[in-house]
Amino acid sequence: MTLLGHKERILIFLAERNAFAESVEISTLELAKALKISQQTASRLLIQLEEEGYIIRRRCGKRRKIKLAEKGLKELLDVYLTLKGILERPIEVKLEGRVFTGLSEGAYYLQIPYYLKQFEEKLGFKPYPGTLNIRLMNKDSIMNRILLEKAADIKIEGFKNGKRAYGGARCILAKLNDREDVAIIFIERTHYGEDVVELVAPTRLREKLGLRDGDKVYVCVKLPSKNLYQAALRDYRA
Repeated sequence: MTLLGHKERILIFLAERNAFAESVEISTLELAKALKISQQTASRLLIQLEEEGYIIRRRCGKRRKIKLAEKGLKELLDVYLTLKGILERPIEVKLEGRVFTGLSEGAYYLQIPYYLKQFEEKLGFKPYPGTLNIRLMNKDSIMNRILLEKAADIKIEGFKNGKRAYGGARCILAKLNDREDVAIIFIERTHYGEDVVELVAPTRLREKLGLRDGDKVYVCVKLPSKNLYQAALRDYRA
């Protein structure tokens, strides 16, 4: 089966119009516009689907009505099961980069009681007062970072203390070098660009792993595919 070729798209188009339960009147012009193909191609494909047993066409005077045959319904079920398997399979998203010394803002913010309490409750650990800063090495990692920021679902609320407003952040749990439990933190107000990620962890990662500026590391996040696809589609829906 060629997933979502013209044939599958026509079957889906018909199913959306309840053609699995009753015969529906569909013109080749309507079908051509919906699939963005020529009317001649639409007519040819309908004839082919009928000959191959996917649909049943019958005349009603000068008009033609179409109903999905059992073979067409089975084809749609195959498409559904294939997509379901893809969307429910966890995907590992990987970021590669090099350690660098940051602006030391993380140490300050991670010691503010309001933030610290949220991190402990929502991440499941008390973070070391500081972040590990990683500059991403390639375009794939930068694109993955942008995607993960959209998928990050652990929200850290900002607050005001009468003197100034403190911004919020979002986090997503990850693994550093396949061994250390960490969280990537995406800060609302940051001085860094999209080529940088900041990690929080229960321990001082530089000391525990013997990391120095320039050392190569990688961060992995495992998520259901549908979470990533939903995150990727948010820009299109906006």
